[in-house]
Amino acid sequence: YHIQAHRFKQWYQRRVRGIVSRVTAKRLRDEWFDDNVEKVVRLQSIARMSMARKRYKDRLKFLHENEEAALRIQCLWRGYQVRKELRDRRLYLQQNMKHIIRIQAWVRGYQIRKNYLQLTQDKPSVQVLYKFLYLLDQSAVDHAEEAELRKHKANIVKEIRHNQQLEKEINDMDIKIGLLVKNRLTLQDVVTASKKLKKGGEVVAKNRGLKELSKESREMLESYQHLFYLLQTNPKYLAKLLFSMPQNNCTKFMESVVLTIYNYGTNSREECLLLRLFENALKEEVQRKVDKVQDISTGSPTVIKIVVGYYRGTQGNQNSLKSLLGPLIEQVMEDRDLNMNIHPLEVYKAWISRTETETGEPSKLPYDVTPEQALKHKEVTDEIENTIKKLVKIIKSFQEKIIGTVDQMPYGIRYMAMCLRKNLKEKFPESSEEEILKAVGNLLYYRYMNPVITAPDSFEVIDLAAGSNMNNVQRRNLGSIAKILQHAASFKIFDSDARYLASLNSFIKTAYIKFMEFFDAASTINDIDEHFNMDEFSDVTMLNKPMIFISPNEISSTHQLLLDHQKQLTEGEEDPMNEVLAALGPVPEDEAMLGDKSTEFGLVLTNKWELNMSDESNIQALFSKTKYLIVDLLKIQRGDTFTAILHSPANAQQQELYKAIHSRRLAAENEKDSEEEKNSKMALFDPNDTTIEKLKEHILKNLQILEQHKLVTPTEDYQEILTSIAKDICNQRKYRQRRKQDLKKIGETVERMNKKKKYYGEAVTYYQEYVKACVNNLSKGNKSKKGDRRKTAKYTAQKLYEKGVLVEIDKVHISSYKAVTIEFSTTDQVGVFEVSGKLSGFNINKINVVFENLLQLQYEGVSTLKFEEAGVVVNVNLLIFLLNKKFYGVE
Repeated sequence: YHIQAHRFKQWYQRRVRGIVSRVTAKRLRDEWFDDNVEKVVRLQSIARMSMARKRYKDRLKFLHENEEAALRIQCLWRGYQVRKELRDRRLYLQQNMKHIIRIQAWVRGYQIRKNYLQLTQDKPSVQVLYKFLYLLDQSAVDHAEEAELRKHKANIVKEIRHNQQLEKEINDMDIKIGLLVKNRLTLQDVVTASKKLKKGGEVVAKNRGLKELSKESREMLESYQHLFYLLQTNPKYLAKLLFSMPQNNCTKFMESVVLTIYNYGTNSREECLLLRLFENALKEEVQRKVDKVQDISTGSPTVIKIVVGYYRGTQGNQNSLKSLLGPLIEQVMEDRDLNMNIHPLEVYKAWISRTETETGEPSKLPYDVTPEQALKHKEVTDEIENTIKKLVKIIKSFQEKIIGTVDQMPYGIRYMAMCLRKNLKEKFPESSEEEILKAVGNLLYYRYMNPVITAPDSFEVIDLAAGSNMNNVQRRNLGSIAKILQHAASFKIFDSDARYLASLNSFIKTAYIKFMEFFDAASTINDIDEHFNMDEFSDVTMLNKPMIFISPNEISSTHQLLLDHQKQLTEGEEDPMNEVLAALGPVPEDEAMLGDKSTEFGLVLTNKWELNMSDESNIQALFSKTKYLIVDLLKIQRGDTFTAILHSPANAQQQELYKAIHSRRLAAENEKDSEEEKNSKMALFDPNDTTIEKLKEHILKNLQILEQHKLVTPTEDYQEILTSIAKDICNQRKYRQRRKQDLKKIGETVERMNKKKKYYGEAVTYYQEYVKACVNNLSKGNKSKKGDRRKTAKYTAQKLYEKGVLVEIDKVHISSYKAVTIEFSTTDQVGVFEVSGKLSGFNINKINVVFENLLQLQYEGVSTLKFEEAGVVVNVNLLIFLLNKKFYGVE
């Protein structure tokens, strides 16, 4: 034990001494470092510097030795990073594609709205116009649609006139066939009329009259072009003329000549001008002939009658009524169990008949009673009440349909309602709004819609099968519906005379309020200029000048009416109408000056005062033409302001570009320049503007004239005309939409015209077959024995003189008539006879006698006819008798 303790003690002492020595050595070292810290730091710095230099040299040596490998690694790494970033970006875009597209749409929409707002602001700059000038370019589609519209318009007007002529000829055939049966009229008349009918009543006219290539005809043609342009664009003349002429001729003149002047409203321009005429004519009628508001409902206003007939007829918006009322009317007609009989006597008699049929025994009730006695029976009153409930239900559906489709009504009928409301307010300011709205309702419902409900088959609102007609029950049902609707529209309450209908009064009061709201909404519509985006000066922006299709007979009759009422139509000596009529002079008496009066032709309308800068309308036309020239300049040359563009020279590239545009436009105008359309050039194109300098001179000259009339201001960079160009750009889309609507409307019109043409074609076929049968029957037993179809008859002049057929022969004495032989012979043309003669071996001039002309002279009461080429005078009646007897066996 002691030994172990001694050893532990020694070990512990050694351990303590070691620790003390280490601590002492560390302390001494620390003190040495504290005393030599700068030397130590410097020594460390030198050592680290030496090691860093060595490492740098080694690294630099390594890089120099492996430079190509390092560059390759860097390239691969950077490529990997770029591809990874691209993949991540593409994946992000694919995952958020919908959101990105929506953001892009928002941004683009914002940019477009911003540019459009700049365009529509009060003073758009030239820089803004540059962004939208391309919208004013006329594309190939625009030109094609314009040409299609023009072609369809011409065809439609011709078809309308053609169908009218066909109808007239068919009526003439009816009369002549009847006369053939009743009075043994000569067959040649019927056959000739049949051939004329087969040709569609068209007459091939020679190149004479207004179209003749002579100075006098040319001047007259131009004067008529000026006259009808003035009538078409200034409705005040025709409006006054309608109420200056006798009223019995007013409607006929309106339907034949006036609608022809406006091409039956076949496109937006003509419809707009026609509405202006209706507006002015309605104002004239209200001021002259309406003494109180109620006269509109109780009287028969001429203009309202014509307007309603136009918009409800084939030339108006007939399809709107068909889509509006057609389904409801057909629903009523298809219900075979529906019987809207609410008259007490008829219900009473129907009840007795039904009771007798069911029981098989005669009724003990009297058959002839008064309405009051009939209403004492509970069965009758119950039947009437049940019928009234059904009637009210159907009437509600009609009223809801009418009221709910106010926006589908034709613009023209709504505009005329607004004009009527305005005119009545101006003339009768003391009248209440309710009274005026009743008059408006008389136009919108009673005159426009009510006849369609009562007689839908007369207005082609419903489609009936061939040979089928509406029965009495259907007409009575529709009549009852129309009657109650009219009571509701005019607030006519059933009084004690019809107490069995008193239960309808509460419904009428409610329906009347709804009708008043409908009349108010229907007669509140945007202005005509805003709707059509046209005014009386828009013609100068048209690709082609307007054209109407009219006959010389209508031209001369209109000319005469204007001369007869010139004082009532014009306002002072400086009125344009006086100048036009003075240039025309009196109506030509020579028919050759106008040509064939029954054949219509295309009359191009031109404005006589196009270059007369003192006239306000032509100043506006100059304004529009200057806009067109400025647009051409802005497409070629750019600049900060419009004034700077006008006074800055153009470079060679711009000159070449304008030259190419000018050449293309000139070539297009030359292609359109045909004999028929020499006057239909686009008025805005000036072939003399061959360079940009000449174009600028033209613009500056026009701007000076406009400045004199205070339409533009040079100090404001001609901002007025730039603003007008911006408005044209904004309205270009509306114009294209309206043109497409015109094409659609014309297509519907063509379809209706084809149906009517098909009907007339079937009628023509029927008449042809009938005439053929007449020819076969009357030709029996009257054929030449030798089989020769050519028949002759010879007489001496003495014999014909004794019969009274021959009256005299020029330069031949009566004593020599025995030596004159006259021969009548048929020709290959039915109804035409060849008459020849011989005197002592010498031939007399041959003449052709047209049987149809003889009949016409007989109808007009002409007793004698002289053939100038032969110097022969004959008795018309006796000659007809002779031809009938010798060639047709008719005595």
